Amino acid sequence: MWWLQSNNNESLSAFLDERDVELVPLLTSLLEIVDEAAALARSFYEKVDELEVIRKGDATPLTDADTALHLLLCKRLDALSLAVPILSEESEGADIADRLSWPACWVVDPLDGTKEFIEKTDQFTINIALVLDGVSELGLISIPCRKEHWVGVVQNGAAVFPEGEGLDGSVVNVQGLNRSRPLVMLASHRHSPKRVQALLDCLSSHFGEVERRNSGSAVKFCDVAVGNADVYPRTSACSEWDVAAGDALVRAAGGRVTKFDGEPIKYNQRSSLLAESFIAGGDACIDYAAIFNVPGFGDRS
Repeated sequence: MWWLQSNNNESLSAFLDERDVELVPLLTSLLEIVDEAAALARSFYEKVDELEVIRKGDATPLTDADTALHLLLCKRLDALSLAVPILSEESEGADIADRLSWPACWVVDPLDGTKEFIEKTDQFTINIALVLDGVSELGLISIPCRKEHWVGVVQNGAAVFPEGEGLDGSVVNVQGLNRSRPLVMLASHRHSPKRVQALLDCLSSHFGEVERRNSGSAVKFCDVAVGNADVYPRTSACSEWDVAAGDALVRAAGGRVTKFDGEPIKYNQRSSLLAESFIAGGDACIDYAAIFNVPGFGDRS
């Protein structure tokens, strides 16, 4: 399995070598961390109707589950002794005031899909990415209700690991476009119907029949990585911690993730932590950015 072989990611290798850390023990530790985090998430999920929901400044919901997961992940990631700061959705402003000076950081969403969590759809995730010089090189998405951890290390590979079984996982790969069936585009039922339809129409003009499939949170990245869907274009607002782990996962599985201008996504490089519009595609031979090269597609108006 790729995770037991040599690390082909030069940036990650250099980063780990400086800290005298091997990739396999790091992956093992990360899986143990999300084992614990996923169990904690489920304990809150069982009593979600009793949780107080607070609206943050951007009107997104916050529950005790978000806070507890943030504290747990920060404590466990700090204990890895990699000397890497943490950029989490629930970080205090003072903790990330100098974030633009960080050459490396963990980008974490303790509970991606809080609305799905509150509505008990089962489609919420825990996202952890290791970003080096603005590039997401390692991504981990845990789906607590499935008891699955999805891990991608760019230039090495991607895999799904059953919760509690360590490195006993299965390799996943994106699938090339099968033109004998409809192209599958992922979206959320929360996304703007007008924007989603415009994306569907554009794809249909190039590929013929297109099927829309709804999926929540970062589960969409997992669906692309394993070949259950062909493309996930995102023009509605989200933040970097919603994207970074899935970006690495899809690229590690052999896919392509870019902004609408075709350029790679860079993280923690701008004053805003809002993610730019992006496209995650399974078949890396298809330049979806060129297909969507229509004025206004990358805008969020």
